[in-house]
Amino acid sequence: MNRAVFVTGCSSGIGQACAVRLSRAGFRVFAGIRCSPNSVDLPEDVTPVEVDVTSTESVAAASEVIAEALVGNPLWGVVNNAGISIAGPLEAIDLADVSKVLETNLLGPLRIVQTFLPMLRASRGRIVNIGSGEAFLATPLNGPYCMSKHAMEALSESLRLELASSGVFVSVVEPGQTQTAILEKAAGQFSEMEGRLDAARRDFYGPSIRARGAMSERTGMPPDRIAAAVERALSDSNPKPRYFVGLDVRGAALLGRFVPSRLRDLFFCKVLGFPGRALR
Repeated sequence: MNRAVFVTGCSSGIGQACAVRLSRAGFRVFAGIRCSPNSVDLPEDVTPVEVDVTSTESVAAASEVIAEALVGNPLWGVVNNAGISIAGPLEAIDLADVSKVLETNLLGPLRIVQTFLPMLRASRGRIVNIGSGEAFLATPLNGPYCMSKHAMEALSESLRLELASSGVFVSVVEPGQTQTAILEKAAGQFSEMEGRLDAARRDFYGPSIRARGAMSERTGMPPDRIAAAVERALSDSNPKPRYFVGLDVRGAALLGRFVPSRLRDLFFCKVLGFPGRALR
């Protein structure tokens, strides 16, 4: 039997690309989606599974569906891809929106791991988490997403150490800017954000918001490049802790690790066009 994997967030973007690529590579793919299976374009041999990663009950129900479909056969891997982004200046963003991001991007993957780990122990399989360059280099006006991806790195590090003796390996695939629904919506989010601010905050943040929106309009890489790294993380006999995809994410990791904070501030304020108020 082909190795079975469960991928979350398969309605579009990286998750959908993973489902397609892994299916072609011979994996038996269970594709986690929040919407109706009929509304998602997936290969015929991919099994859609409705799941809301923010709900313990929904994740448990999905695990039962997959266990029944496998009829006692092992689950080889889970790919924690589901994620959302809500942009805004941290002083003005609704805390309920911050909670949504953390519930989906951080607690969702942990919920998946806690539920599916017994099956993964049985197969000595793989956990693959989708990270971000913003885990290493936090960007202005996208704080909740950066917070969640910073924390995803810590979650993955702790899990990898805790599970080392079990044979279950944990990898993080680190994508650079990718053409996904999150990226496509970003420019509109920044424009709407500026309109929601009061006059004083609009005057303070307006130039930064417009500069950040322009950054989001840059074309990202195709999601299949990230799917290829996910396939390697699931297939390599000696998987890496991290798979970097794209020069921009490698640069972000280097900047975040080795460049002093003041120089990173200067990078954002000068090179990316953000006002330098913080440097005065």
